[in-house]
Amino acid sequence: MIGPVIAGVLIDLGGFRAAYAVLLLLPLAALGFARRVPKEAPRPRATEGAVSGAWDLLRTPGLRRLLAVNWLLSSSWDVHAFLVPVLGHERGFSASAIGLVLGIFAMAVAAVRLAIPLIAQHLREGRVLAGCMLWTAAVFALYPFAASAWWMGVLAAALGLALGAVQPMIMTTLHQLTPAERHGEAIALRSMTINFSSALMPLLFGVLGAAVGASALFWLMGAAVGAGSVPARRISSPLRSDGVRT
Repeated sequence: MIGPVIAGVLIDLGGFRAAYAVLLLLPLAALGFARRVPKEAPRPRATEGAVSGAWDLLRTPGLRRLLAVNWLLSSSWDVHAFLVPVLGHERGFSASAIGLVLGIFAMAVAAVRLAIPLIAQHLREGRVLAGCMLWTAAVFALYPFAASAWWMGVLAAALGLALGAVQPMIMTTLHQLTPAERHGEAIALRSMTINFSSALMPLLFGVLGAAVGASALFWLMGAAVGAGSVPARRISSPLRSDGVRT
């Protein structure tokens, strides 16, 4: 939330070199805080038995569908971060305005997570995921028509509410679908999916954006996310022996 806003203002005031020089302080501050984090001793394994490969987790019912949905939502996050500066530059917005749009998106992501406990109590995970994906598709359909930075900020806030709500839902569902002793492997598979997407998708976005334009790329991504709401609707937590959903 802070980074894009500061970077945009600094670019307008002092250029890119000034922005990089000031932002250099952020990772150095993170290093200082990280050195103060207490180390945690590894916990012993609860049971000793045959060790399965991490890829065997993909046979878990519902996990592959969940990872596919997670990949679509992660790509939506990436395409927004990639295309907002491109679209803003095309329309002559200042760096400060573009940074403010990205900052509003991050603020909405943080705000919606305060309401996650209320959402989780009343709605099933699959329904929330599907609804947020349709919401994301609608925002992407409208983005190319935003003629001002303020309208882009409104759409960024709407998108942040959707994408901010789904990530905690994905994490809780991931824990519920996988055995307790293999949660670390499941999280690693999710991280691999996200990192692979973050490495590959910007290159694909650049190629497609050059070929069809930023507006069409928003619409293509919106169509993909909207189609992904169908398998997302079938994602659910497993049932306990007494029939109660965990």
